Amino acid sequence: MMIRSPEQGGTDRTFGEATGWFEALDQRVIGRGVESWVTSVLRVHGDDREWWIDIANASEPSASVVLRLSRHATVFHAVAALRRHRPRTESCAPVIDVMRVR
Repeated sequence: MMIRSPEQGGTDRTFGEATGWFEALDQRVIGRGVESWVTSVLRVHGDDREWWIDIANASEPSASVVLRLSRHATVFHAVAALRRHRPRTESCAPVIDVMRVR
């Protein structure tokens, strides 16, 4: 998990929220049956506007996806987005916008 500590210019609040995202999404089973997969959270980054969460398939770490979430998004929203989009092995992980205002 990559987050900024208070000493690096982050805040305790951001650190706690990033840890919460990590704990809520890491090792979570997504889908059912043969289509199911287990998440492995690689990185969590937050700023004052959004979260960026890099998630891989635990059984195939090279298959990943990046969630870009609004600060108003919940774990429910993140999981729903992961159910719709499976991680893929590509040169660049696809970015999925979750509850973002454009």
